[in-house]
Amino acid sequence: MVQASSSHGRGRLLNVARPTKTTATFTAEFGHEFEVKRSDWLRRRLLWFTGIFSAINIVGMLGTIVFLLFAQSFSSQVDAANVGPLVYLAVVLQFLSGVPYVVAFWIALRKHLSRASLLGVAFWTIVATGGIALISAPIGAEIGEQIARQAAAQQGEASEPSAETLTDDHQASGDSTPEDTDRTTSDPIADPSADESSGPRISTSFNPSQGPVSVKGSSSQSKAAGVAVQILAIHFVACLFLPWTVRECYRPIWPLVILNALILLIYIQGEFVITALFIALSPLMGAPGALVCWLKQHRFRKKFHYGALRRRHSAMHQELSEAQRLHEALLPPKITNGPVRFDYAYEPMRQIGGDFLFCHRFPGVTDGEADAEPLSIVIIDVTGHGIPAALTVNRLHGELGRLFAEEPDIGPGDVLTALNHYVHITLALHSVYATVLCLRVDPSANVLRWASGGHPPAFVRMADGRLDRLDSTAFVLGACAGDDFDASEQHTPLMPGDKIIAYTDGATEARDNLGRMLRVEGLQGLVLASVNEQAGDTSLVWRIMERLQAQRFGPAADDTLIVEVSRPTL
Repeated sequence: MVQASSSHGRGRLLNVARPTKTTATFTAEFGHEFEVKRSDWLRRRLLWFTGIFSAINIVGMLGTIVFLLFAQSFSSQVDAANVGPLVYLAVVLQFLSGVPYVVAFWIALRKHLSRASLLGVAFWTIVATGGIALISAPIGAEIGEQIARQAAAQQGEASEPSAETLTDDHQASGDSTPEDTDRTTSDPIADPSADESSGPRISTSFNPSQGPVSVKGSSSQSKAAGVAVQILAIHFVACLFLPWTVRECYRPIWPLVILNALILLIYIQGEFVITALFIALSPLMGAPGALVCWLKQHRFRKKFHYGALRRRHSAMHQELSEAQRLHEALLPPKITNGPVRFDYAYEPMRQIGGDFLFCHRFPGVTDGEADAEPLSIVIIDVTGHGIPAALTVNRLHGELGRLFAEEPDIGPGDVLTALNHYVHITLALHSVYATVLCLRVDPSANVLRWASGGHPPAFVRMADGRLDRLDSTAFVLGACAGDDFDASEQHTPLMPGDKIIAYTDGATEARDNLGRMLRVEGLQGLVLASVNEQAGDTSLVWRIMERLQAQRFGPAADDTLIVEVSRPTL
């Protein structure tokens, strides 16, 4: 990675570069996929919920009708004239409670609605069915009380003896008095002295002139609790089915809480403390369902994120593999014959990177021809790693192709100046810079010309064993422009048997197990050891790369490119 900075470039970056736009695009795409998944999930669960409860309500309504018909036919204790209207009303409410489920099922099945519309359908379904259930709860309790009153009245009439029977019995026993007769005909349960602390009782005393007696079995507190249980059950079951968020699951609770408060005010008359307590605690009835919704949403998010990351990783891996193939296709073929040869070894930190090699062979020169035409080589190392660096390299490759196409005999200094101008007006705006080493080998003149913009020094290993360095001749590309940039092209003899070893800073920044960098001096030692080693079947650049990998501790921290340009002895 090239370490370069420019206050001018950073200042302009604030006005031109917009990294948040790219992030927002990716987030919107990811969020859209998430919302699509949640909408499909909600639609499936809404269909299951409404379909199951539509069937349950139909079966329940038929069962209620059959039960009430049998109850009125075989029970002499029920007065159809008093209970019948309430029974019919209960059946109607049972029917109405199933209508919202059927309508919601039909809407969700026939129409492809958005998630907001599906939430609206679920909201009104729960509010409608919950409201009907809350209203039908007191009606059901009233039916039970009416049946209990009728049964108590019938039992009272059956246990009431006639006056003649009582007189004959008293006369036969001879020890009964009229007072005893009065006590016998009275109901001991209705005695005012009976213990009221033993809990609610059902009075069975009956007076024909007063009609059916009232039942004390259902207290106002138990009725209020029954109404609360209705809300809790409806909401909790809905939360088990529907994938609401915590906020969404509380939306249908509030209308039901208000209706519940009105019912409580009717049931618990005169008991202000109990009424206020039930109303204040009624929102807590949504807490169990909210907990279920939170757990489901948490699990769904975790599963979705894992699946999305896995799919993205697989897609990214395929895309990077394709990008690597295209990126490596831009690298020039190696030259293994002729008066000037070159070889290279490339190890990107990731699949693609910011190190690049450009080679220009003049028209008419083909591999294997012993032609004395010059050969130009450009080594590039841009800031950063991975995809951004590779995209920058592709732009520089296009610029190099244009330069050599317009002027095939262009020199290293002119190439460096043109590339600096291009980097300064395009890439430096985004704080992207590059180091470049331009080489031009002329075998007919035995001359090497070079220009280096901030690149690490290359090594020239002479045929006699001496090692020289090709130091940088200019600033990092993009740091300055115009007359402030001077390429300062240099030249040196390059005779047959000489070799040039160039590299990028990934080689010198390799660290050992103590965290120490190899640096230029350490790499120079590896180069000399590799050159003096017996060649065998391994090329020089790969022998250097293997020694470098053995020296380095852990994975590579930067892209590494090693290039050899040699003039073989004939």
